[in-house]
Amino acid sequence: MINHQDSTRKQAMKKIIYTILFLICAQTTFAQDDLKRANTYFDRAFYTDAIPLYEDIAKTNKSSVVVKNLADSYYNTYQLPNAAKWYSYLTSVYGENLDESYYFKYSQTLKAIGEYEEATEVLMDYYASKDDSDRVKILEAQLKHLENVDAIGNRFSLTNVALNTPNSEFGALRVDDNVVYAAAKKTKIPLNAKKYRWNNQNYLDMYTHPISELAQGDSISKDFSSTINTKMHEATFAITKDRSTLYFTRNNFLKGKRGTDGDKISRLKIYRATWKDDKWDDITELPFNGNDFSTEHPALDASETTLYFASDRPGGHGSLDLYSVSINEVGEFGEPQNLGADINTERKEQFPFIDGSNNLYFSSNGHAGFGLLDVFVSKFENGKYQKPDNIGKPLNTGYDDFSFSMDQQAKEGFFASNRPDGKGSDDIYRFLETKPLVIEDCKQYIAGVITDKTTKEIIPFAELNLLDSNGEVIETQTASENAEFKFTVTCETQYTVVGRKTNYKENSKNVATDKERSSIKDGSLELVTFAELDRQEAINIGKAKEEEKRLAALAEEEKIREAEIKKQEEIKAKAKAEEERKKRIEQAIANEPLIERDGDRIIIKAEPKIYFDYDLWYIRLKSKETLDKIVTILKNHKGIQLEIGTHTDIRGNNKYNQELSQKRSNSVYEYLVESGIDKNRLKAKGYGETQTIVKCATEEACIEEQHEINRRCEFVIVDWK
Repeated sequence: MINHQDSTRKQAMKKIIYTILFLICAQTTFAQDDLKRANTYFDRAFYTDAIPLYEDIAKTNKSSVVVKNLADSYYNTYQLPNAAKWYSYLTSVYGENLDESYYFKYSQTLKAIGEYEEATEVLMDYYASKDDSDRVKILEAQLKHLENVDAIGNRFSLTNVALNTPNSEFGALRVDDNVVYAAAKKTKIPLNAKKYRWNNQNYLDMYTHPISELAQGDSISKDFSSTINTKMHEATFAITKDRSTLYFTRNNFLKGKRGTDGDKISRLKIYRATWKDDKWDDITELPFNGNDFSTEHPALDASETTLYFASDRPGGHGSLDLYSVSINEVGEFGEPQNLGADINTERKEQFPFIDGSNNLYFSSNGHAGFGLLDVFVSKFENGKYQKPDNIGKPLNTGYDDFSFSMDQQAKEGFFASNRPDGKGSDDIYRFLETKPLVIEDCKQYIAGVITDKTTKEIIPFAELNLLDSNGEVIETQTASENAEFKFTVTCETQYTVVGRKTNYKENSKNVATDKERSSIKDGSLELVTFAELDRQEAINIGKAKEEEKRLAALAEEEKIREAEIKKQEEIKAKAKAEEERKKRIEQAIANEPLIERDGDRIIIKAEPKIYFDYDLWYIRLKSKETLDKIVTILKNHKGIQLEIGTHTDIRGNNKYNQELSQKRSNSVYEYLVESGIDKNRLKAKGYGETQTIVKCATEEACIEEQHEINRRCEFVIVDWK
């Protein structure tokens, strides 16, 4: 039996699955279409249109191509903080597979946002990773050049002119009482009219404005010429002094026809027009243009016999180079000549301008700049253009600074910049040069005075040597009559100043310079005469001897004092030890029943008493028990020194009794030694009948028991350590 509910549920699930698959496929297709469209915009330089598409794609697809094109789109439309963000991501994720151009552009964006140290590190690290020591040296030289330019300070006062708008204005050049400039087309045109999709602004036209009315804004600007301006770009020009001939830049467009290269791009060309019947007429293309490369930004020299321009034609040094071409008396042109490697780099060189002395001003991002395009000047000397110099701040910034023109006598002129504090896009600025361009390496001064150390008087005409860190003499000077000297030295360097004079001992001083330009470091020296040194040496010898005597006396006093202290310490220690010994003895006496005081003596009681038979000295058996007690006491108290004193009765003569008592004492001595007592602790002493206890007037006066009492043995402690 068929379950209709199960069948319906299965059909519903299939529909849901098909819908999900369709949406996934559609989403993938849409994403692919967006990427294809974004890439098409990018390839055709429609960067403003490409950016939102790439931003959306980058949320899920950060491939190298997407990130490269997004970063480049921001870079080419001068949205440099955003460009820096994406170049940072690009170099950190895909760095190993990138060529130098991306690191260069990343460095340029960092300069634009004020991160100069990081901008330098980006390129330094890249060149170091490639072991490109030549590039490192070039970059180091450029950094030094910029430091020297920066040290000049602000060279110009600048004014953002009132004719600027949120759109592009640039290429301003004074022509008689007017300023002629390029700007996005100002006439009202339909919203759907064709725009320049690089930046979605109108195409450029040339305008003229009374220079006395610059403050009035662009509302009084007029079309420069209806025959010059077309629906394509017109911008940058050169005009002869008699105002009869005009050279200007335009896209490949003449007589209503637009020419393109193989990629359908209308390259820039230079055209010539003649003033005739109150209008510019006879517009012709210059013969050295080409359909496959751009030729732009014409400039005339003072004699009007040479035309300068920029071009990316084949055979250059890279990107856009500057060229010159001769113009003969009948207006014919010679062959364009590249201005060479001193002027041109592998990057961009554009917007040439020649002043009245034939000095060449131009914009470049390949020379030592503060970021993006900077304005440079190359002096014309000895028939040749010299190595260019950055013309400095605040005219040059981290953004594009270009289309420079100047009245050499008045030191004023115009340039354009897209710096962030302008009105928008490219703005025209009016400038006045207030300080000459004097570029010098950082220098400081080591200066001072030479004086006599003893008298403090100056020493005129002393000889001074300046040594480098290797001890090599760099410069020699003779101090002035006022004993003054001054060396010009390099910043951040180690030096040694050496001073000498006849009859004086040479002296020196180490001096380190820092980054502070033109600061003065003190190199003053004091010299001492040899006579003064001899006198001081004699004084020092005398003082040394006196000091030696004083120290010897102090040492002797110290020795005596220490000896006295030691003696007192020994006395105290001895007294303390004696006190402790006495306490120990008293404690021992208190704890040993057989030890007791007997008047001034300390004795070990012999209990039972030790007696000897008449006329004998052997130890009775009973006495051995007593002696064993004595042995125990002596072993328990190692410090006891014991005298064994034996006595006789009065019977017999004195000599006999003396010898007998000694034998008895010796018998006890030998017993104790045999029992393990050190013999050095014992002294055997026979007293004979000299110290009887019972006094007997005669032998018969005492009974035998009394005589026995006198025949005794006593144990006297003579020392207790």
